[in-house]
Amino acid sequence: MAKVIAVMNEKGGVGKSATATTLAYLLAKRGHKTALIDFDGQGHASIIYGVKNTNKLEVTINTLLRKIIEDEPLPEPDSYILKTECGVDVIPSNSQLFTLERNLCNVDFRERMLSRYVDTIKDSYQYIIIDCMPQMGTPMINVMMCADSIIVPTQAELLSTQGLTELLKHYQTIRKNSNHRLRIDGILITMDSPNTILSAQVHKLLEQGFAGKVPIFKTHIPRSIKVAEAVLYHKTICEFLPDNPAAIAYERFADEFLAIERTEETEVCAVG
Repeated sequence: MAKVIAVMNEKGGVGKSATATTLAYLLAKRGHKTALIDFDGQGHASIIYGVKNTNKLEVTINTLLRKIIEDEPLPEPDSYILKTECGVDVIPSNSQLFTLERNLCNVDFRERMLSRYVDTIKDSYQYIIIDCMPQMGTPMINVMMCADSIIVPTQAELLSTQGLTELLKHYQTIRKNSNHRLRIDGILITMDSPNTILSAQVHKLLEQGFAGKVPIFKTHIPRSIKVAEAVLYHKTICEFLPDNPAAIAYERFADEFLAIERTEETEVCAVG
């Protein structure tokens, strides 16, 4: 059964889609059966994985959730999941997802609609990565209800760190009252400018504000225009320019993430 990982931050432009798509690619590259759910109406993750016009898609995550809301049967996964050359299975998104909040308004158990969908594919994967929309609301509560863990990309700038406190509050509420298994894997510093005063200040601020509360990944992703350029070619940075510093850092991040996973599995086995 898959582990479900949400890549989220309430602030946009911090590298969520780059992190979600690249982590999915690197997990698949390392032999793990991986799916990626694009849960942002902008469809950036879908575009990175080859969809040229997201609004022409017949089936998206929003379509699937509408069927669940209306108690209609879901199509077979093979009919809508996008199979990629790198081995990542993609459940795409488009601008229709922006209507989800309204569609969920009067639905019973509305915070569990995404969980009901994920349960239909969970046995087919080892990891399911969810690329999240930036704003908090009922759709994002859905994500927290179905996720096992959260990765929080945070740009190495002061304003990008300010949404972390609110996100942490939402996380603590959901974990305490509803999804007791939910945890934060860590904060991932992205778009970093090493050896600058600003970068050092942001690192210090994060350590002071969250040390002992939330893990912070040792790996930092350096700023590189090539990450954005890779999107033009519908690739992650690791496919586009594997020797780029950002690509190398993402490789280290994937290894760090998997090392943490192995440690936790060992601890669970020891307790069991």
